[in-house]
Amino acid sequence: MVWGFDMIIKKRMGLVFILLLVAGCDEAVVQPGPTAEDRSVSLQPLTAQALPAEAVQVENLVRDAFAAYWQGSQDCEPALTFSVIADEASSAWANFAMRDLSSEPRAAWNNTLSYRYRRMTEDPWNAHYRAILTARRALSMLDEGAEVGSGGRDTVAARALATFVQGLSQGFLALMFDQAFLIEGEDDLTRRIPELKPYPELMAGALLHFDDAIALSENNTFRLPFDWIFGLEPSSDQLARLIHSYSARYRAQAARTPEERAAVDWNAVLEHLDTGIIDDFRPISDGNFGTRYDCLKDRGQEGETWTRADYRTIGPADESGGFQAWEATPLQDRLVFDIFTSDRRIVGSDVDPSVDGKDFEYQGTNGPFPPSRGTYHYSSHNHKRYQDYRESGRIGPMPVMLVAEMDMLRAEALLRTGGSTDDVAALINNTRVERGELNPATGDDDAGTHEDAQSHLDTASLWAKLKHEKRIETFHTAGGLSYFDDRGWGDLVTNTPIHFPIPAKALELLFEANYTFGGGGDGSASKARSQRERPDRPF
Repeated sequence: MVWGFDMIIKKRMGLVFILLLVAGCDEAVVQPGPTAEDRSVSLQPLTAQALPAEAVQVENLVRDAFAAYWQGSQDCEPALTFSVIADEASSAWANFAMRDLSSEPRAAWNNTLSYRYRRMTEDPWNAHYRAILTARRALSMLDEGAEVGSGGRDTVAARALATFVQGLSQGFLALMFDQAFLIEGEDDLTRRIPELKPYPELMAGALLHFDDAIALSENNTFRLPFDWIFGLEPSSDQLARLIHSYSARYRAQAARTPEERAAVDWNAVLEHLDTGIIDDFRPISDGNFGTRYDCLKDRGQEGETWTRADYRTIGPADESGGFQAWEATPLQDRLVFDIFTSDRRIVGSDVDPSVDGKDFEYQGTNGPFPPSRGTYHYSSHNHKRYQDYRESGRIGPMPVMLVAEMDMLRAEALLRTGGSTDDVAALINNTRVERGELNPATGDDDAGTHEDAQSHLDTASLWAKLKHEKRIETFHTAGGLSYFDDRGWGDLVTNTPIHFPIPAKALELLFEANYTFGGGGDGSASKARSQRERPDRPF
């Protein structure tokens, strides 16, 4: 493909171009309202830093690369935005483009330079390329003979982590965007612009990086130094298991439609799960709001100001008919209702809906959102499972990959490959029985299909119970998890964007035409969870 960059190359703009993408975003603009902090505070490290200098030791490079990946996936943009798009959390605030992307009917993404919340795509784009380029620099120094640690003891560990981060960030770009730059190890960025590749090719490359990092970890013995991964010191075996699990997760998440999700190599997913994590992956925050920050554990746990749990995720557990009545009510007339359920994660009592559940906290009021923006954003509960993080000053564990998530991914893979329904039921019961205090699923339950709506009821299919367990158990863990699952299952609200375009600023630098997705145009989800008619506009 010819890009017409002769003029840019003659001006030696290849590397400068990449740096502009990584460090060139403007200061954030926060919608006036009940904000706890100025949004720009959390992004100062991302906007103020360019690539680390060559003199910086490899140890600092690999640490910085992981931190950049983390920012690109767990900061409010995109993590909290993805949550409200998937109707996991609910929020009507304009911050982080939440109002625009979660209002109904769904609109196309506003991919223009004048849009004040364009950082929803710019920030992840910039952060992940900063992670990739920083990891590449570390690997280049290692190739040139650099050694890490006393006597070079941490050199292989540094190579494994840098390779892993390349896969993490390239894979996340493939999950979020329709296309992106594929930066290979031999690319000379001072001489040419890397090529744009569609998301399947990006993901294929990311999985190869995972394979290389797995080989380095499985064929060597080491322990990552403290703090390369936020306060953790995984052994080579633990790192290999983590990479296997990310490979399994990304393989499933890349699908944009139910057809693509069905076509995933589910046997490969099962193979990676066989050697995946056996403990939850929980990096530890030291209170650094700019670097080690998890928006889902902060604003996503705060029901008096920022978010509530969306009724489309917790409502199906209602056993009183309240959720069905809410769905049958015209969109703009929907209000808060009380949930009566036997799922003890949501409500702590069979008879009193105001008793907090294990994971969700009863609010009982309409919430902090302006009614003019749609009362359908209201909800009676907020998520509280990770409130300790917020209440401790953003210090402590930040779970982003749970064994429960891997159990549900395995259950899905078994259902799709004709595996044992007894095994599927056992995986579902790992959380359904102990944490939910629900009756066990059994292998005699109807298997169902991916089209089944989530349900915890004893009479529900295994597919319906699987969806319920995954949505409740993984609530506000990894950024984008609920969104990526919902699009592959066909559960996004009609006309929701199924992925995002290259940010407008990058398109301008490329001299490429602007484009976007969603709102009924290209890249729109075709099926809603609820097929009821909705009004033409939500306002």
